[in-house]
Amino acid sequence: MKKKRKMLASLGVVLVMGMVFAGCGKDDSWKKWTQEQMAIDKDGQITYCVTDNFDKNYYDLEELTGMAVQEAAQYNGEHKRGESTPVTIAEIAKINENGNEVRVVYQFDGYESYTGFVGTKLYYGTLEEAIRQKLIFTGSELYGASGTITLDEATKEKMKTRHVLVTDAKTLISLPYDAQYYSHDVKMLENGTADTTGCEDVAVILLKK
Repeated sequence: MKKKRKMLASLGVVLVMGMVFAGCGKDDSWKKWTQEQMAIDKDGQITYCVTDNFDKNYYDLEELTGMAVQEAAQYNGEHKRGESTPVTIAEIAKINENGNEVRVVYQFDGYESYTGFVGTKLYYGTLEEAIRQKLIFTGSELYGASGTITLDEATKEKMKTRHVLVTDAKTLISLPYDAQYYSHDVKMLENGTADTTGCEDVAVILLKK
């Protein structure tokens, strides 16, 4: 995953200092994450965590810190819209003080910024808009605890205002609402998190709201 490696190659002295580049709001559940994971809130903002091993003896920490800041700043300079900042770095720090594993947490103002920066497809919005953008097609089958549904014309009209997530990211995803129907290879965990690591194709998750 070249983009992930590029992002992780941008670490620096913040690793040692545990610096925070941006405020993280009220929800700081990501501080407990120890593997690649993302969370989408009700406003569509995305928190994305990348983890990897970091060998401080191999990297020039000061140089790589500059690379991390420069990469985010460059993207923001090219894509900033109004008062919203497309991407901020919430944290770069060791997961365990005595280990080499590092957590890098990014926050995005929406799915378009996430897709543009990370390079992974992701859409979060209404079912109606997903169909308009041809991300979901008539006849698609989705599965859930209550059975299987086919997205025929009647079903699409009935559920058009529901939120839907469409992504080819292979990760754990915390959802803003409960999932009701989803692609056959999406695994729903007991806490409501969607596991798309086993998906062979694009994952579709239709939410209850």
